[in-house]
Amino acid sequence: MKFTSLAVGIAFAALPLIPTSSFGQGESPPPIVDPQVFADSAASSNTFEIQSSKMALDASQNSDVVAFAEQMLADHTDAGEQMLASAQADGITPATEIEELHQAQLDELAALEGEAFDDEYVAAQVAAHRAAVSLFQSFATDGQDSNLKTFAAETLPTLERHLDHIVQIAEQ
Repeated sequence: MKFTSLAVGIAFAALPLIPTSSFGQGESPPPIVDPQVFADSAASSNTFEIQSSKMALDASQNSDVVAFAEQMLADHTDAGEQMLASAQADGITPATEIEELHQAQLDELAALEGEAFDDEYVAAQVAAHRAAVSLFQSFATDGQDSNLKTFAAETLPTLERHLDHIVQIAEQ
C-alpha cells in the first residue's frame, strides 16, 4: 500500500492543530508554552487516536492496520489517563470537545470500508502522529514547567515510535 499522496494531503490539513500567529516564511511557528493550550490539543489528538483505532478494529481486514490500532488503543488509553492526572495536578481541566479537524477525519473514516478505509486510516495516523510529535516536542522543550511538561517529555518517545511504525505500514 502506498499512502504517500494522501498522507501529504492530510498532513497539510493537520497543520491547524498547531497554534500559530503571523510568522515569516522560513520561520517556525511559535512554541507551545501554555499548559491549557497543550492539554486541550493533546486531549483532542488522543481522543482521535482512540476513536479512529476503534473504527479500524471493526473496519480493517489488514492485519498490520489491526495490530497498529490495538497498540494505539492500549497506548493512548494509558496516555490519556496519565495526561488527565498531570493536568489535574497542575489545576488544569483539558477540553472534552474534540477539535473540528479530528471530528471531520472521524466522519470521513466512518463512511469508508475495506482498503479505502485502511488507506485513509493510515494516512490520518501519519498526519496525526506528525502533529502530535510536533506538539509534544514543542511543549516538552518550551512549555511552562509543570506536570504536563514532564508528561510531554516522557510521552514523546512513544509517539515517535508510533510515527515510525505507521510510516512503515504506509510504505508497504
